Amino acid sequence: MERRTCQYCHAFFRPLRNPQQRFCSHLVCQNVRKALWRRARLKNDPDYRENHQHAYQRWRKNNPGYWKSYRVAHPSYTDRNREKERQRRLHKKLVRGRETLRVANRETSRVAKCDALIVEISVIPKGFQQMGGTLQTSTL
Repeated sequence: MERRTCQYCHAFFRPLRNPQQRFCSHLVCQNVRKALWRRARLKNDPDYRENHQHAYQRWRKNNPGYWKSYRVAHPSYTDRNREKERQRRLHKKLVRGRETLRVANRETSRVAKCDALIVEISVIPKGFQQMGGTLQTSTL
């Protein structure tokens, strides 16, 4: 039987029952596989999505004070979530206003925008003319 590489942890494994198996049998890899399956199913299957929404609504109805008590019991989660929401609102406000600069928390934000352009501006001395996309010396 052939050895394969797990799509998550990249470890080698031998498929046990399913010849198309792509993830090894480690618990973390199986959880990732299930999460990917659920995400794809929610995206592509309207019946599954509707059933999922109804089940969540029933759960919320049966557990009305869960999130309130969770926030009281986990203040660090609440503080972090509040700060993240501030950053999301600020970003949305900047994007709506066609701003190009992201003025998020400068101490923690060290990621450059992937669509930023670097422009180099050079001084062209007298005696140069631009002709046909290339610079050539003028003899005038």
